[in-house]
Amino acid sequence: MPDYLPQTAANAYSDLLSQCLEPCFTGTGVSFSRKTIKGKVYVYVSARIGATPVQKLLGPEGDETNALIAAEKALWEANQQRAVSRSELVNMCLSGGTLGMTPQEGKIITMLERTGLFQVGGVLIGTPAFRTLGASMGVKWEQQYSTSDIDIGINGQFPLLIPSVPKVSLSTAIQESQLGFVPIPMLNRKHPSTSFKLRGGEYSVELLTPEIGKPKEGPTYIEAIDSYAHNLRFLDYLLEDIQPAVVLFGTGVLVNIPDPARFAFHKLVVSQRRGSHEVAKSRKDIDQARQIIEVLLGSRPGSLEVAHDAAMALGNKFSKTLNTGIKLLPKSCRTNLKEWLAD
Repeated sequence: MPDYLPQTAANAYSDLLSQCLEPCFTGTGVSFSRKTIKGKVYVYVSARIGATPVQKLLGPEGDETNALIAAEKALWEANQQRAVSRSELVNMCLSGGTLGMTPQEGKIITMLERTGLFQVGGVLIGTPAFRTLGASMGVKWEQQYSTSDIDIGINGQFPLLIPSVPKVSLSTAIQESQLGFVPIPMLNRKHPSTSFKLRGGEYSVELLTPEIGKPKEGPTYIEAIDSYAHNLRFLDYLLEDIQPAVVLFGTGVLVNIPDPARFAFHKLVVSQRRGSHEVAKSRKDIDQARQIIEVLLGSRPGSLEVAHDAAMALGNKFSKTLNTGIKLLPKSCRTNLKEWLAD
């Protein structure tokens, strides 16, 4: 039986998600400056994304521009209280039994969020997404699992046009974040890196994108993040249905995560595609899928049916691999799942 969070913690997470869907910028790291150009004064707003400076013209010096600055500073002051409220909700969730990120993981995901990555369709996948799914589904996982990998999926097949998000090179922002990331060289040194590792540390960030059609040599350029991503077969299934969620760190970090049913089925497929040296990771994949499926069978079984139909539509290779993974689930979970899907 799933171990559900206390209702107070579940309510706190729901309130936190609602609050995080609205911007709560407090002005940290932002300043206004003035430059005189050909005898006329112009006002600029300056900020940093990681260690990357970004400057934008606000307008000519005058009552209208000064009014904009005053209104922005008033908004920052009002948001200070909202930030305090969000921190309190994060603590309520953690006190209720959900597991947040380690300080290092939290800093890394916060840095990624501030680049605008999740606004242009980036999706948190892997074990950090599994942990975050627990909070969003209102359950305590039997095993949370630790990881040193922070994987980000992004679909570059369909460019997203979001003019309000400044274009920032994600790979550059990661390396200039002052967290100590360095690129991991590819086997073919002519190919740009798609993963980054903390110098002297264990944590890494990898950028992934779906491999569509015939395998291609080298990574794929993703315009939305001005960076390259490693091609991964069947990742499109995971990224076709995503939802907002909050990483429980600081004042809450708004991210995108996969639909839980698709996450579970994708984990079963991945478990069968790992190499012989990754047996432990395959077991972890199956157990994470099992925990999610058991929760959904008791609360939203229809989502499993929808995700399964989508999986079957992908073709024989994916569906056969999924069915093999399903056979490795514990008997009770496997039986209940098959009974529901057969109805």
